[in-house]
Amino acid sequence: MADWEILTLREAGVTLIDCVHATPAAVESGYPYIGIPQMKDGRLDFDDARKISDADFAKWTVKAKPQMHDIVLSRRTNPGVIAPVRDSTPFALGQNLVLLRASGERVVPAFLRWLASSPPWWEQIAKFLNVGAVFDSLRCADVPNFGLPIPPRRDQEAIAELLSALDDKIELNRRMNETLEAQAQALFRDWFVDFGPVKAKMTGDAPYLAPDLWSLFPNRLDDDGVPEGWTYSTIGTEVDAVGGSTPSTKNTEFWDGDIAWTTPKDLSGLNSPILLETSRRITSTGLAKISSGLLPRGTVLLSSRAPVGYLAISEIPLAVNQGYIAMLCGGRISNFFAFLWAKQNMDLILQNANGSTFQEISKKNFRPLPVIVADEHVHRQFDSMVKPFFEKIVANELESRTLAQTRDVLLPKLMSGEIRVGDVASEELSAA
Repeated sequence: MADWEILTLREAGVTLIDCVHATPAAVESGYPYIGIPQMKDGRLDFDDARKISDADFAKWTVKAKPQMHDIVLSRRTNPGVIAPVRDSTPFALGQNLVLLRASGERVVPAFLRWLASSPPWWEQIAKFLNVGAVFDSLRCADVPNFGLPIPPRRDQEAIAELLSALDDKIELNRRMNETLEAQAQALFRDWFVDFGPVKAKMTGDAPYLAPDLWSLFPNRLDDDGVPEGWTYSTIGTEVDAVGGSTPSTKNTEFWDGDIAWTTPKDLSGLNSPILLETSRRITSTGLAKISSGLLPRGTVLLSSRAPVGYLAISEIPLAVNQGYIAMLCGGRISNFFAFLWAKQNMDLILQNANGSTFQEISKKNFRPLPVIVADEHVHRQFDSMVKPFFEKIVANELESRTLAQTRDVLLPKLMSGEIRVGDVASEELSAA
């Protein structure tokens, strides 16, 4: 353990900036308003944020105007969790969030996020946590009194550079995966929703696909407005839509085995539409209690309740609970097609959900939903084009997982002075 000076955040020149204690009205378009739900896996999710007007944005940023290297700190729901401000994207701060800002005199701004992720940080959270009857919280007055070991500036800069490099690569992979998924979705929409190649042929437009692909598409739409020779089917005809169940949680013989078992909660925090692991596992005895049994790798998972609409392709064999419709694809449409169809038709899926306590789409309501089925050769070509996108997404996810594990191992050691940045072998980082 390094003999680093213990300073309070106030002594270290870190300022707390409180939010506006009110919620502005949502508008259709405008500036993002970041609340606690938008703090996901150590980052701020602007895509999912409420939008507010120019006037409200001006009011909500008079006091708390985020700038790069600030950290957003949650005081309730998940007190102590932080997310750094990575760039100059303007946004307003939601209720129960505060900004922490380093002056730079004692704490390097880029180092602050790592200081607020270290084991001593969580010791201070435990020390100052207000345990409530409904939820736990942090008081604004207490945060500046957090006492934390402060390394010399040159160590702060080295730690921030090393850990941020790992985190930047993880973020790059996440964005790359978003682009890959969007490319697959755009191809699906062009071929199977907009019928782009067929309509281009009808209007005499120049081919925009390779000749062997172009020749696969018909020259006209039929009287129903679909490409000639293509037909409408139902998703229940094209896939085997199954559900699952939960073995009794009171019977320990069913649990903590080596078989992956998933609930929709496993999908709630995914950064990409690939499920690599589950939070719980069952035994073969527990699996015997689930009628759908062990589903193969490649199964498409749709959460059917609480909430409806989480979607992913499983990269592992697994069993599912009652919160899923699992799609097994072995016929005319692939799992990639089924995933993209569900994504494209999510509004239709939601419209067919019902329930008095919570919304749920039953298999009975799901199976009749329409799906267009093209010529076999079109489907095979489509699969061959989108498969590399999904394979790259999986590769990126696996790399990000390794990078995150490396970061999480290094963080406490670097922040305690157990090791210095110069001690971290380049081979170790290369392997990551």
